[in-house]
Amino acid sequence: MADSKVQRRVCVVLLCGGYLEDYEVMVPFQALQAHSVSVDAVCPGKKAGDVRRTAVHQSSGHQTFSESPGHNFSLTATLVKLNSTNMAAW
Repeated sequence: MADSKVQRRVCVVLLCGGYLEDYEVMVPFQALQAHSVSVDAVCPGKKAGDVRRTAVHQSSGHQTFSESPGHNFSLTATLVKLNSTNMAAW
């Protein structure tokens, strides 16, 4: 008897801003992809292929921190062109 279960591919939309915290965008993006989750990284007013800068904040002790440049993060989709029928929740 054939298996009647239909596998649905999981797709996540990662909403990004103009300037990103490296650990808040790179880690979830790569971790989800490592688990075969399709991730669309989008930013309002930007299109797929546009680059967003990230920053790395490190604690310097005594309630202070330093900010260093992180990655150049490329958006993978355009927000206005997303197809919401592929999403589990929108």
